[in-house]
Amino acid sequence: MIILNRYNFFIFLFIINFSSCGWFHLEDGQKDSNLTFFDTPKKDSLPYFRGRDLEAFWVPRGEQPTSVRKVDPFTFQNQLSQNIDESHFKGKITIVSFFFARCHGLCPNIIRNLKFVQSEIAKTQNIQIVSYSVTPDLDTPQELKKFSEEKGIHSKYWSLLTGEREKIFEIARNTFQADTNTANKNPTKDFVHSEQIFLIDPNLNFRGVYNGNRGESIKTMLNDMKLLVGEFAANP
Repeated sequence: MIILNRYNFFIFLFIINFSSCGWFHLEDGQKDSNLTFFDTPKKDSLPYFRGRDLEAFWVPRGEQPTSVRKVDPFTFQNQLSQNIDESHFKGKITIVSFFFARCHGLCPNIIRNLKFVQSEIAKTQNIQIVSYSVTPDLDTPQELKKFSEEKGIHSKYWSLLTGEREKIFEIARNTFQADTNTANKNPTKDFVHSEQIFLIDPNLNFRGVYNGNRGESIKTMLNDMKLLVGEFAANP
């Protein structure tokens, strides 16, 4: 399995990932036709992302990017039965993942890794985790509350979201490309979530993509979070 760090990840045209159902890759013809260049990673600066394939690019410090991938509007419920929408991301650094409570494949290890992240962000302010359920018909707010209590997930730092299945799938696929392979599948029933987790800045921009199943990738993300904290402290 290929594990890419923050820098060499950005110079590949495809991602090889390991899903709960096995290996997958982007098939020929799935690449963004607008993907025409490689940007050079810049030390001590996080990229932005754009396009279907989350093409990474850098802008000079203090400048605002254009055509950047952002979190799309949504309204779901958390484990406390509270309505949560995209404004929940505003003004905070957010780590996003996808899971389901009855998962016995990737999820347990990713949850353990994110629990370590939870312990780290508990020492800071304005950093949170948001995890979307991909079996929302089973993962009701009550079930998610029970799951959070069993796993030591604290709602102050970590929101577990559920809602209408089609809308969950829409944001997972169209915003995050979190489905491992959508070919020949029923778009309203079939979903195999990847192990990717995403770093979102306080302006809802994508700033990092990581392997939530690997400790080294989690460490890279934590270091990137520090860069992002410094960036927004300097340019609030």
